[in-house]
Amino acid sequence: MIDDPHGIADEAYLWLRSHLEGHLCFDGERRPVKIVLGPDGRIVAPVMVAVLASGDVVLELPDGEPDSMQLSVTPERFIERGEDAALCDRWRIYHGDAPDVNWARLAIDACRHAGYYVDAEAVVVPNALASIEPAACKAINADPARLLKAIPGSSRTMAKDVRVVGIDPDGMDVRRAFDVVRVPWPDGVEITTVEDAVAAVGSMAR
Repeated sequence: MIDDPHGIADEAYLWLRSHLEGHLCFDGERRPVKIVLGPDGRIVAPVMVAVLASGDVVLELPDGEPDSMQLSVTPERFIERGEDAALCDRWRIYHGDAPDVNWARLAIDACRHAGYYVDAEAVVVPNALASIEPAACKAINADPARLLKAIPGSSRTMAKDVRVVGIDPDGMDVRRAFDVVRVPWPDGVEITTVEDAVAAVGSMAR
């Protein structure tokens, strides 16, 4: 069990789930990057070949400010084929075309969030809803007008521009025209089935 008397580990986990754009720092370079989390909770991203060759890589989510998150990571290259191809497709569903052709899992060696060091195991959490995620996304996306009403701060967004691209026990990821936003489930709501997810979106829309 991870000792976390102040709840920092939970905050760090939710921060990682909510911040899918940041910066990769390596060999004196600092480049923007977009990430996704695989079903096993590990970070996936397309990266420059120089990142793969670097021995010191830091992922900032979203930046290097004190209240942000800094992850010391080891890039582990993988090839887009077999089961791993699904990870590349997942990234494209979230973000569109990839700027680089080198795919990597970013294994977390150390995590610092809001001034605290957090055990890496606390933020790499498998998605308990991975088995129902595709069906739940499809069911929610069947009614884009209702989905739009469930997203705070989207008054100028068109229903055709919103699409749920991922869900997990803590919330859903919604792709809009130019970004991906995190929408937490209502307090006290437990999602275990497709029907639970659809009902939660319905209650949020009301």
